[in-house]
Amino acid sequence: MKTRAKRGIDTSMNTKSIAAAFLVTVSTTTAASADPDRASQDARNEPSKLTLFTSAGYLATAGGNGGALATGVRYMIGRRFALGFDLGYGLMATDSPTAKMEDRWWFIPSMAVVFPARVGKYPLSFDVGAGLGLGTSSGYTVPSDYTDRPFSADWEFQLEPAVRAHAIAAIQVTRSLEIFARAEAAALVLPHGSSPSVTDSTWMMFSIGTRFGLL
Repeated sequence: MKTRAKRGIDTSMNTKSIAAAFLVTVSTTTAASADPDRASQDARNEPSKLTLFTSAGYLATAGGNGGALATGVRYMIGRRFALGFDLGYGLMATDSPTAKMEDRWWFIPSMAVVFPARVGKYPLSFDVGAGLGLGTSSGYTVPSDYTDRPFSADWEFQLEPAVRAHAIAAIQVTRSLEIFARAEAAALVLPHGSSPSVTDSTWMMFSIGTRFGLL
């Protein structure tokens, strides 16, 4: 009888221990789910997959410098890969013998490897990528030719293939807002027989901008 009673007590204690452990687990999970700070942090850690970006910055080429604006979209595939498409326009003063002012247009799809990181509670991302699209380079002998006849350049390479490499560092302020710095270098791939100078066929851009979440 004592043995059976002891076994009954042991079984009862084991049952109570399992029940208590279960209740602790459920309570902990519920408390974590109800914690607004943790929920907010989890939401912040999930960046928008589709973003619209705008940027402005310094445009340069060999012997020339100016400014440029750009806009486009970026779509994340998982956490390590991104596709993008952007268009931009810039204007530079140059010391080229063929032009005193040049402009650039570009329409470039791109892809990038993404490296996520973190500073405190703010997620970071670093994109390293490349693109292939179309670009235009135009030259104006005197600045007044640009202002008087903005679409009648003294010479131009219209919608030629353009290659580009870029790097982006972005900090995520909220789930739908990021601030980034970007550096890129591009060149026109001109037909055989063309002999433009480096000044007339390449450009670099250093810019800052914002990305706004769409999805």
